Amino acid sequence: MPVALIPAARVHAELLAALHKVCFAAPWSVAAMGELLAMPGAAGLIAVAEDSLVPAASGSGPCGLVLWRAAGGEAEVLTIAVLPPWRRAGIGARLLDAAMAGARAAGAEAMFLEVADGNAAAQALYAGHGFAAVGRRRGYYADGDAVVMRCGLLAPKGDLV
Repeated sequence: MPVALIPAARVHAELLAALHKVCFAAPWSVAAMGELLAMPGAAGLIAVAEDSLVPAASGSGPCGLVLWRAAGGEAEVLTIAVLPPWRRAGIGARLLDAAMAGARAAGAEAMFLEVADGNAAAQALYAGHGFAAVGRRRGYYADGDAVVMRCGLLAPKGDLV
């Protein structure tokens, strides 16, 4: 089923919080989502099954999100999530690609993110997009450490690194 990427705005804060709640043990609130999207340099996308406009379409509707922020030549993935039934369908990769392109368009030359030390699937996704571990934040999550990852967005000739 095709998936469209829709720009996220503050008006989507409730939807974003609901998606986040399904995907994370410590979800972000509606207020937090709205505040993040109001920050300078922040942007986001919502992945939506294109035939979600068809009544009673099975498995359709919002299925993922990504929020990022770009400032001072750097960017950070604030959060990225795909609902469980949609995982391993390429949606996370599309969201990450779009966030990287958005950050590049905003002038970022590098992008950072934190990922749970035990989340091998996410780490593989990020590594496949050129991210490499550059540090660790002990106790960053309630249940463990975060691996800090970085990806260069521009090579000297303007190509992806």
